[in-house]
Amino acid sequence: MKIIEEWLTERVENAPTSYHRHLPDMAALRIRMAWQKLKRQAVEGDEVWAFQNPSNTWKKQGKLTGYALVREGKILQSVTVTNT
Repeated sequence: MKIIEEWLTERVENAPTSYHRHLPDMAALRIRMAWQKLKRQAVEGDEVWAFQNPSNTWKKQGKLTGYALVREGKILQSVTVTNT
């Protein structure tokens, strides 16, 4: 699925914790590993952003959340961590 810039919600500086009170341990760990994978591919000046598709697209696409690697305002790569 192609992630568009309008879906970016906030810049993420720190890795998500591997513990989340609303998620099973393995799901929280998978989310952390996805963030780390993107961060390893970043070069100087790149940013990792969280994303979520707008609610008016949920019926057709489902609710998508994840992380995107952004360079000079363009999304290079993304990982979807939830799709409900």
